[in-house]
Amino acid sequence: MKKIGIYNPYLQTKGGGERMSLALAETLAADDTSEVFLVTHSNTDLDMLAKYFDLDLHKLKLKIIRTDNLFLKLVARLHLPSMARNFFFDTTTLRALKKEKFDVFVNSCYHSNMPSPSPNGVYLCMFPQTLENNDVTIGFVKRMYLDTMRVVNRVFMHPRHKYPTDTYKLVISISEFTKSYVKKLWHRSGPILYPVCEDMKQKNQLSKQKIILHVGRFFENAGNNHHKRQDMLIESFANLKDLHKDGWELHFVGSVAEDVGALKYILELMKNAQGLPIHFHFNSSFGELKDLYNKATIYWHATGFGSDIDESPERQEHFGISTVEAMSTGTIPIVINTAGQKEIITNGGDGYLWDTQDELITQTRLVAGMENAERKKISNNAEDSAKRFNATSFRRRVLEIFSNLDN
Repeated sequence: MKKIGIYNPYLQTKGGGERMSLALAETLAADDTSEVFLVTHSNTDLDMLAKYFDLDLHKLKLKIIRTDNLFLKLVARLHLPSMARNFFFDTTTLRALKKEKFDVFVNSCYHSNMPSPSPNGVYLCMFPQTLENNDVTIGFVKRMYLDTMRVVNRVFMHPRHKYPTDTYKLVISISEFTKSYVKKLWHRSGPILYPVCEDMKQKNQLSKQKIILHVGRFFENAGNNHHKRQDMLIESFANLKDLHKDGWELHFVGSVAEDVGALKYILELMKNAQGLPIHFHFNSSFGELKDLYNKATIYWHATGFGSDIDESPERQEHFGISTVEAMSTGTIPIVINTAGQKEIITNGGDGYLWDTQDELITQTRLVAGMENAERKKISNNAEDSAKRFNATSFRRRVLEIFSNLDN
């Protein structure tokens, strides 16, 4: 029996990347000749994840790689620079992974520098990190430290390869946008596996309501994180007073990062939303999310807004699962015209793309003011377009890619 390991330390965050990891595991586990393990670092409730994502995970097994032994606890207490501290955690993890002797190992961890413990290593890339340090502003001492740590990591973790990503037999990208940067930054090429996007349409769908929906995690806008820009969307909606009077509402759905920065951000959003027809649905159930998708008429998405795509491509939306899920219910997307979103939407056909905040506001007024027949036409186009990314298409592509892995 083939032993497959799928590595993702962040399953509990319940984001789009985690859903893709689990959907991949579900698909591969359907083959009775394979034994599929979800590999992570802490106790994980698979039943909860199965219910949250509406997936069948009963065939999966959980493999926990412990990083809380006495030695690593001591390392964590030391005031070591992050790269040095991570070295001890990564070497411990790699050693444990090698002992498992996986026939196939899938690294589904965002920005991971973990080498493959298996000859059949697959790197599922959401977006590639820079492998070389090209920051000319750092001082001589820091550069020497970083260069030294790279040598140490190479000697102990991937001595026969220059970079940890070179140890993988196959690099899979989640979009054309991601693939272009894999080629640019890693000089690698490989297949595209678009994330599975759930068909969210309810069997007895009710009439669409005057709801604008946004789905995305809530976390602090800091560094190069994948911020969803709910703050800008509230600001935009505040300028649509004519829609407020006409009964339109804005609804935000998403999980909450468990840190102080995220909580401060949420409090700021709620303060800015006071007095406006805006509703928040934190850590909502799958059923509640599906219900809102079906009720919404318009879907908003703004990840990457305010960031230069050339300077910070990692801050863009690398694909856009929630956009497709909204489209599957006939909700009309009005989304930012960058990165992965452009691969989903045909502007004016099955949705609208915008470059500026004024365009977002203008296009929203346009859709809100349409006659029912005109809006229904675009809604139907969106629903048909979403089928390109449904579960059937995803499973077919997974089997196609992984059946060729040994060739």
